[in-house]
Amino acid sequence: MALACLTAGLLVTAGCTRPQVPSPAGRPPSSAPAPASASVDPHGEDDSAEGPTAAPGQAAPAAARFAKAWARPRLSADTWWKEIAPLCESGFATQLRTVDPGNIPATRITGSPRVVAAPADRSARYAVPTDAGTLLVTVTDLEGTWLVSGNDFERAER
Repeated sequence: MALACLTAGLLVTAGCTRPQVPSPAGRPPSSAPAPASASVDPHGEDDSAEGPTAAPGQAAPAAARFAKAWARPRLSADTWWKEIAPLCESGFATQLRTVDPGNIPATRITGSPRVVAAPADRSARYAVPTDAGTLLVTVTDLEGTWLVSGNDFERAER
């Protein structure tokens, strides 16, 4: 009888877990919340405008803070991550946990962020000049705060 109950319990719960689906481009799955624009009310109304929104003028300073924290290859990995993680959305911060700052080519920021994609739909992208190339920073408005959700680096031609 106990075996029958255990088997029945396993059959009932077997369908209760979701299989892990690989994310695009081979990236690890993110624990980041779905973009606000993907949120749809079951009654057909878009609720992306709900919740606090960050001031568009604060997007560039958020990108600048990240760039300054990012371009410090002489820090230990633990110190680097502890200082950069609060500037990022949680899924991206988790991805940065594996970064060895010693591999970051830039050692200093050489100018202000330049708009690549102006703040719209709770996202913006900036190019930040460094001594080794251009750091591209994507910031996302999450619950009224601009947090970094991605970056890329374009090395300067020599």
